[in-house]
Amino acid sequence: MGTRHPTPVYRLLFLTIALIVYGSLYPWHFDFAGGPGNPLLVLLNSWPSVWDRFALRDAAVNLLLYLPLGATGLWALSRRFPGALGAAPVLLGAAALSGGMEMLQVYVPGRVCSLYDVACNVAGAAAGAALALVYHPALAGRRRHAAIPASALLLLALFAGYQMYPLFPILSRTRVLYALELLGRADGFSLHEVWCCGAEWFAAMLILGAAVRLRPALALLCLPLRMVVATRTLALHEVLGAGLAWLAWTLLREPIRLRAAVWFLAVAIVLRELAPFHFVAAPSAFSWIPFEPTLDSERQSALVILFRKAFDYGTMVWLLEASGVSYARAGAVVAAALAALEAAQRYLPGRTPESTDAVLTLLLTVTLWSLNNFPRRRGLA
Repeated sequence: MGTRHPTPVYRLLFLTIALIVYGSLYPWHFDFAGGPGNPLLVLLNSWPSVWDRFALRDAAVNLLLYLPLGATGLWALSRRFPGALGAAPVLLGAAALSGGMEMLQVYVPGRVCSLYDVACNVAGAAAGAALALVYHPALAGRRRHAAIPASALLLLALFAGYQMYPLFPILSRTRVLYALELLGRADGFSLHEVWCCGAEWFAAMLILGAAVRLRPALALLCLPLRMVVATRTLALHEVLGAGLAWLAWTLLREPIRLRAAVWFLAVAIVLRELAPFHFVAAPSAFSWIPFEPTLDSERQSALVILFRKAFDYGTMVWLLEASGVSYARAGAVVAAALAALEAAQRYLPGRTPESTDAVLTLLLTVTLWSLNNFPRRRGLA
């Protein structure tokens, strides 16, 4: 093996850094002439003066954003710096990257430079490094070598983010009663959403049961817990969808659950993309800039949608790979199908056809393949 570096490790690290830079400097419109002065002084004097739940929400976002950087950085340095020794250069790198992005944001209209964000980003990198110390994909290896593949853990983390973000509980009787009242109203009820939610729950149960070896019923704990999460509600179609998934899981035997999950989720993706199937003659504009609508939208709703799409598309690729299709072919098929569906959305009023879904699928495919192909090496803890 010599001193050749494990390509999947560095591929994930470079991909993580590229996504951080892209999101931090979006929309890439700089105004260097009208800047407020020395960006370092601006950064050092940008600690927030008001603390509320929105500050906590932003902290959670920044923690999550740099958590992959801490994990992939420590994995990449695990040969040169065994154990916790790699944490120091990883945290220094995270601080330098975050500080550089924040100072550049001084020159991006609409963005805010914040030392608080740097602190949260470094804390997120530290959490990722701690995670990497206790779990390494090289030790998990492929599914035949391990009970908990890294790819499955990633998909379950995306599902948890989709279900539970922003993760801040409000433990009060009033909150629970309000959530139950909204559930009883059945506002926004949709039959096709029952199917879509059922497909997602069924896929999550399959990952828990087949890949992680946990009881599938554990996934359903997200339902009652959602009622105490700040700013989130529980819809009737979600409850019915979870019930549909549990019924399908009970009736279908293990040999056909995987095939059922593939078709279940494929139909759900088509429904989400094209429902209510009311097409018009005049097409709307197509957004070619990846993640543009996401970055321009309100942060919480945009992140929930992003978590949901990442879980759906990543799981679709994962299910196809588990069915015997290579990651490259599975990712290409799912990305091409999503691109065609987005093109069809040009004829649906009120929709935003974009390149994000196809690009997100390709990024997830590279990530899942990399996590599944970490080389097994000695000296890893």
